[in-house]
Amino acid sequence: MKMGEEQKIFLLRVDVTSNNIQTSMKTQNVTPQEVIGFLEMAKDQILDNLKQGRKDIFQAFKKDDDK
Repeated sequence: MKMGEEQKIFLLRVDVTSNNIQTSMKTQNVTPQEVIGFLEMAKDQILDNLKQGRKDIFQAFKKDDDK
């Protein structure tokens, strides 16, 4: 991250239990339009993986602390 550049954070948590779904969201320095864009990107990734017949539709990436 460059000096003076604000860190942007968008965290979405979905807890699924029997007959109950609870969501929580945290944002920092992210506009509502950016959040919608992030959700669209995630949806597109999930749909692409489903089309490819992949079972691991969510991909995880390790945060690189060196940047």
